Amino acid sequence: MRLLLVVSTPGRLKQIEGLSNAAVRMGHEVTVFFNEEAIQLLKNPSPVEYLNADLLACRASAMEYDITKDNMAVNARMSSLAELVDQLEGNDKVVFLG
Repeated sequence: MRLLLVVSTPGRLKQIEGLSNAAVRMGHEVTVFFNEEAIQLLKNPSPVEYLNADLLACRASAMEYDITKDNMAVNARMSSLAELVDQLEGNDKVVFLG
C-alpha cells in the first residue's frame, strides 16, 4: 500500500511521525507533502529528515518561507501542486493533516 500524508501546519509533527513510522513498519510506502506553514518542518535542522518517507516540499510554500534546496533537509525535494494531484491519484490512501 502507498500512503500519502498532506501536511499544512507544523503542529502536526507527532501525527506525521506516528502515521509514517507505523505505515513503514507494516511494509507500506509513505510520501509526505509539506505545504503552507508545515514547510518550515523541512528547514535544516529538520525534525523529519530521519523519516523513512519520500519528503516533498511545495515550491510555492517554500518560496514564501524562504526555504531553498540549500537550507532544506537533504532527503527532501522540491515539488509542486501539480505533483500533489498526481500523488493524490497514485496513492492508495491519503490523509490530510491540517
